[in-house]
Amino acid sequence: MGSINKRGKKYYARIRLTHNYITYNENKSFPTKLEASIWMQQREKAILEGSDKDYDEDKTLGDAMKRYLSEVTPTKKGKKNEAHRIKAIMQQDYFPKEVPLMKLKGKMIIEWRNQRPIANPSKNRELALIRSVVETARRDWNWTNHNPLTELKSLPEPPPRNRRISAYEEEQLLEYFKFNEEPPKLQKQMVGLIFLIALETAMRQSEITQLDWRHIDLDQKYLRLFDTKNSDNRDVPLSKRAVQLFKLMNPRDTGEVFNITSDSVSQTFRKATRYLGIEDLRFHDTRHEACTRLARKLQVLDLAKMTGHKDTRSLMIYYNPTATEIADRLG
Repeated sequence: MGSINKRGKKYYARIRLTHNYITYNENKSFPTKLEASIWMQQREKAILEGSDKDYDEDKTLGDAMKRYLSEVTPTKKGKKNEAHRIKAIMQQDYFPKEVPLMKLKGKMIIEWRNQRPIANPSKNRELALIRSVVETARRDWNWTNHNPLTELKSLPEPPPRNRRISAYEEEQLLEYFKFNEEPPKLQKQMVGLIFLIALETAMRQSEITQLDWRHIDLDQKYLRLFDTKNSDNRDVPLSKRAVQLFKLMNPRDTGEVFNITSDSVSQTFRKATRYLGIEDLRFHDTRHEACTRLARKLQVLDLAKMTGHKDTRSLMIYYNPTATEIADRLG
């Protein structure tokens, strides 16, 4: 069965048809209703008569995952994490990688997903990735004529984290890192410095570890980030305390600020929390804490500009004041 809907100046034709145990779910836009109707009739006839496109019926889901990994993933900003996720999925025993795309069914992915011993947010990210792989194979490679994953629902997720960092926890961590307000000599001291800069600027861990002195102007009290998570450049204003912290790294005209990888920071931070017995604390929680602290000093639009949030609703995820803190401002 098909339908035609008008949105703006275009007509969107959609067909949903099951034939030979395959469900076809296709849509296309046209400038006129007549063209949309003709396309819909022709597609339905081609499917029922078996004169559909010449698809490569031997290509499997595993083949699509491999090609996506080699051609599509490298073009993405998060290519490292996505490559790791694809490889991990392909190694799973029950993942239907040998199933031809033309015979792939949504229930196969659901059955595999239900066996995954991971949290719902991670399962949803995997589903979104596999859905994108199959859609690319359908749209760009002509490997299949349907994507049975488009209508699979995501699993419910817990509310966003609102973990705050207490003054006592901050003190404990800095003591563990042996931070002493001097240029760091040990790796843990450098992690302590990065920890404080994160709390002062609300920058992400990777943004801090990738900093170069060429893009930091301590005299003008700001630094510039390039190609951030939302693909934009961003200027981050620096408080007096932030300037003091950066000066501990012996500023120069060019070169990396911190000779440490983001992974090393994560490992050292996790080791610190385990040693100190601090539960459920991640380095990224510094962004929550920083946003909440900065909200006491900045207007919401200034804060959004500083943190790189285009939508103040997404900023609210990181703004987590306690009722007592809000009451104190009321006087």
